[in-house]
Amino acid sequence: MSDESLPVELRERDPEFIRAVLPTLWLASTVWFRAEVHGFENVPDEPVLFVGNHSGGGATPDTFVLLLAYNTFFTVEGRPLYALAHDTITSAPLLGGLTRRLGVVPADNGFAEKIFDSGGSALVYPGGDVEALRPWRDRHKIIFSGRTGFLRLAHRCNVKIVPVVATGGHDTLIVLNDGRRTAKMLRLDKLLRVKSLPMTLSVPWGLLPVPLPHLPLPAKIRMEVLEPIDVRERFGAKPDWDDALRYVTSVMQVGLSNLASQTVVPMVR
Repeated sequence: MSDESLPVELRERDPEFIRAVLPTLWLASTVWFRAEVHGFENVPDEPVLFVGNHSGGGATPDTFVLLLAYNTFFTVEGRPLYALAHDTITSAPLLGGLTRRLGVVPADNGFAEKIFDSGGSALVYPGGDVEALRPWRDRHKIIFSGRTGFLRLAHRCNVKIVPVVATGGHDTLIVLNDGRRTAKMLRLDKLLRVKSLPMTLSVPWGLLPVPLPHLPLPAKIRMEVLEPIDVRERFGAKPDWDDALRYVTSVMQVGLSNLASQTVVPMVR
C-alpha cells in the first residue's frame, strides 16, 4: 500500500524525524529509566498486534520506551510500528505533535487494519486509562476490564498477538486510589471516554485529584516481549472471547510477575 493511500493520521509518522531523534531519546531513556527491553527475537517477520500492559498515567513512559527500543532493534523504516492511543495523547499541545511523528495514532480499529495492510505492526493497550491509572498497589497486575476488542481485531485481520509486559512505569508517579467512581459520577466516561480520575502524587504537582501531565520519576523500566499467540490457530474460527481473554491475560500475568520478581528492594539494616 502506497503512502498516499494511507489515512493522514498514519502518514504523520516521520521516519527522518525518528532517525534524527532516536539516539538522543534512547540515551535519555537509558539514563533516566535505565530501560531494558528483551525478547524482540520472539517477533515474527510479519505484521503483528503488540498487546501491552499500561502504566504511568498520562506520561505513559512504557509506550515511549517500547517505540524507541523497537525502532532501534528493527531500524526506522524496516518494519514500521504504530501505537494506538487515546485522543488526549495525540491532540495534546507540544506532546501530541511529537507522539504523532513517532508513530502514535488515535485508537481506532480502522487505523489498525490499514497499518496491517501496509505491512506495519500496531501496538495497543486494552487496559486503557483504567490500567494506566490503577492504584500503585496493583502495579504488577494485568487489568483489561473484560475488553476483548484486541482479540477480535487480531482474529479478523489474521495477525498474531505479541504480548509485551513492563514494570517500572507505575513507579514514575504514585496513584493512590481507583478513581473509576469519580469519573462515572462526573460522567467523564460519556463525555471524554475517560473512565478513571484518581488521586495521584506526582512531580511537580504533588497531591492532586486530577492526573495532570507530569514529570516521570526516574524509575527502572523493564520490558519483556513474549512469544506470539495465533488467535485463529488456538481458538478456531468462532472463538469463545472470554476464554481467549483469560488465556492471553494469564500468559501476560505470568510474564509480568516474573519480570516484577527481578526488582530488588535493598535490605535496611
